[in-house]
Amino acid sequence: MKYSIINTIYNLPFSNYLGGVIKKKLLKNNKITFIPTNKIFLPKKNHPIQNSIELQKNIIETYKSTNKLSFNTFLELKSLLKKKFDSNTKFNFLDFGGDKLDFYLDITKEFKNINYYLINLPEVNEIIKSIKSTNNYDNLNVLNDFNEVKKHNYDFVYFGSTLQYLDNHEVFIEELLPITRKNILFSATWFFSNNSLLKKVIVKQLNYLPKEFYLYFINLNFFIEIFKKQNFSVEFNKENKTHPCSFENFKKLNINNIKYTNILFTKN
Repeated sequence: MKYSIINTIYNLPFSNYLGGVIKKKLLKNNKITFIPTNKIFLPKKNHPIQNSIELQKNIIETYKSTNKLSFNTFLELKSLLKKKFDSNTKFNFLDFGGDKLDFYLDITKEFKNINYYLINLPEVNEIIKSIKSTNNYDNLNVLNDFNEVKKHNYDFVYFGSTLQYLDNHEVFIEELLPITRKNILFSATWFFSNNSLLKKVIVKQLNYLPKEFYLYFINLNFFIEIFKKQNFSVEFNKENKTHPCSFENFKKLNINNIKYTNILFTKN
């Protein structure tokens, strides 16, 4: 009963501004971070741009002085790439949704012959291009849209906690797999795995209120089938334990085994 009430209240517009005791009693005490919604598509301005030329400059300077990344959803990425590619190997890497240039610097420091491709929203792309124009980032290729993505082949594709923010992600994946030669990695992505006919559900994220964020929880069974049809198999499927929360309020949807996941697919 109480979980139905929480879902109902936080699907109402005014709920974004409920704070203090109410927020603590309803959300924190019950460890609730997400609620299911009835939305069919993500809102157009779902993920406000929190990026700028100045921010990128600060990120770059901090990385150069500390050798630490500002944000990373898969700490083992460099180790994984070292298993797949020698340091002198020439290969194409696609960062789908990349928005931090310290990440680019960290990867390219280890792999001198990498061709690094990046795609994000147009506003972010322009910021990255501006920084590139004033630095010697010759192996950084900013792709304006998905049509440009499809003009290249990639040895390794990386979705760093970005898949769940894409409408029609099945279409993107189906078109991306034929131009992926080896691996595609999804880190910090929300999946559920049961026999439900529900392929995905849009949820509202509550831990950033009053800022509103919506994302997909994706049925892993259906998702894996997309890859099987194009001759890819799961190399590993591991829970990402950086985001513990309760999903008691999802039981009426008949979905379970909701997990924050790192999953790597390999072409057979």
